[in-house]
Amino acid sequence: MTGHATRRVHVLVLEVPGWGETRMRVEAELARRGWAPATSPADADVLLVCGEPGQELESVCARLWSQLPGPRVRAAVITASDVASTLERAVGELLDDARQQSDARTRSRQPAEAHAEHAAPGGSGESTDHDMDMDMDMDMDMDMPMPGGIPLANGAPDRDGLEMDVLHVPLGPVLPHWPAGLVVRCVLQGDVIVSAKAEILPAAAQSSRDGRVAGDSLRLADNERRRAIIRRSDAAASVLALAGWSFAAGRARRIRDAVASGTALLDVAADLDKLAQSVGRSWTLRWTLKGITVGDTLVYAEDGMGQSGSETVRGRLIGWLDETRRIARDDTAEGACGLQDTLSLQRSWLSEIPRLLNGTDIATARLIIAALAIETTPVTQTPQSRA
Repeated sequence: MTGHATRRVHVLVLEVPGWGETRMRVEAELARRGWAPATSPADADVLLVCGEPGQELESVCARLWSQLPGPRVRAAVITASDVASTLERAVGELLDDARQQSDARTRSRQPAEAHAEHAAPGGSGESTDHDMDMDMDMDMDMDMPMPGGIPLANGAPDRDGLEMDVLHVPLGPVLPHWPAGLVVRCVLQGDVIVSAKAEILPAAAQSSRDGRVAGDSLRLADNERRRAIIRRSDAAASVLALAGWSFAAGRARRIRDAVASGTALLDVAADLDKLAQSVGRSWTLRWTLKGITVGDTLVYAEDGMGQSGSETVRGRLIGWLDETRRIARDDTAEGACGLQDTLSLQRSWLSEIPRLLNGTDIATARLIIAALAIETTPVTQTPQSRA
């Protein structure tokens, strides 16, 4: 029975800012093995941390770990080249009865945590509005008891002068298709966000952000073009998944992984054409994303991920795919993904998030965040891969 269970292990991935390529390699390896990305601690067999978390992210890791049911394994991967071996060790630990029994005894002796402190909304996979059961504390101002440890919302007047429940809900830092380390603390009246505040939980201060694939395609002469296609394909996959089009999201991830593995860019150009045409022609996607905009923040998009005039989520998505097609075919094209002033750009995005999310529901907010494609690592130069 245990051997059967490990044929499709569910892995909950926590990405530390700076380890995006490691996270992408994890996703590719999970797909290769037929394993499933977990969408909540209750759904997970393995908690896999990509990178070296700082103190705040480490506390999130500890909270998630306490919520995983047994048998369970916690693992960490620093370099993308270690992903496969790390997952193999995780399987071995899941099958280690003595280790799991010891873990169960240790947990039984630990005091139970207060449910209210760690409660969060329920969630599931690729949907747009239910993926939030694994994030941070729901810090709530309450003057009333909590029946069964469940926090209750306060009341406050809404824009029409009527009283509605006020709920404080943090989004992130662990959500599918969400920027690494980003936390957006939202105040909701009903299902509408009335205020928000964004911050980033960083990696360990002294960590060498080495999430790149050592010694492979990213060291080729066309590495900038590859990096640009990889980043745009990854961003497109997130938007498509949150829009509910899992098939197209899977195609975007497969293109991303093929480019990262060293496949000739001309060989993926046809796949990019098909994906771009499907996205452009889809009336369902057009209807799903209708009216969802990122406002005028594109004036700050100097990292090459913004397209002038593409102020809608759909417009940005189509712009990314058109750019990948051009870069794949034009060997003189510049990748335009080098971040010249990443810290300043990051601050501008974070300052715009409250304005962009005000008046939206959570599903729309997540699509907007995905469309921003925020780079959460303030890097001024390309880190070198370890041998």
